[in-house]
Amino acid sequence: MKPDRLESFVNENRHEFDPMEPSDKIWESISKQLDKQPKQRIRKLGWLKIAAAFAVIALLPAIVYQLRFADQRQAAKAVQVDPEVQELIEAEAFYAQEVSGKMAEIQKCYQVYPELKGEIEGDLSELETMYRSLKRDLKENISNKEVIEAMIENNRYRLKLVDEVLEQINC
Repeated sequence: MKPDRLESFVNENRHEFDPMEPSDKIWESISKQLDKQPKQRIRKLGWLKIAAAFAVIALLPAIVYQLRFADQRQAAKAVQVDPEVQELIEAEAFYAQEVSGKMAEIQKCYQVYPELKGEIEGDLSELETMYRSLKRDLKENISNKEVIEAMIENNRYRLKLVDEVLEQINC
């Protein structure tokens, strides 16, 4: 590699640069300034961390509110659009509540008949998976009557299955 012109100039004239060294006082002041700079950065980062934590704490209730009540606002919009959708949503809620209530009764019987748990929950898990898929579809379009009707039919089938199980086990 060919030497750089600046590098060759410095090498050739080094003897002229040597007497021009800075005094010890200059090096001491530089050293003192170097010691002070990291402390100032730490303080700035400390305030930045405090400000970020405050911002998160201040925004957290708004985020939780948005997440918790988004479904309710969406349902309220659908009710305003179509009263038939309101009836379908109420029917879906009724069947879902009935299924969960009867499932609670069946779960009490698991102590007496532990083998039931695997059988019953295996059958119901497929229906639950389909129900969750329908619920995701409903979130995309709350006024989709076909999806709500499919959810109601799913809950009716689950309710029928749970009723049959309760009749058979009599616990």
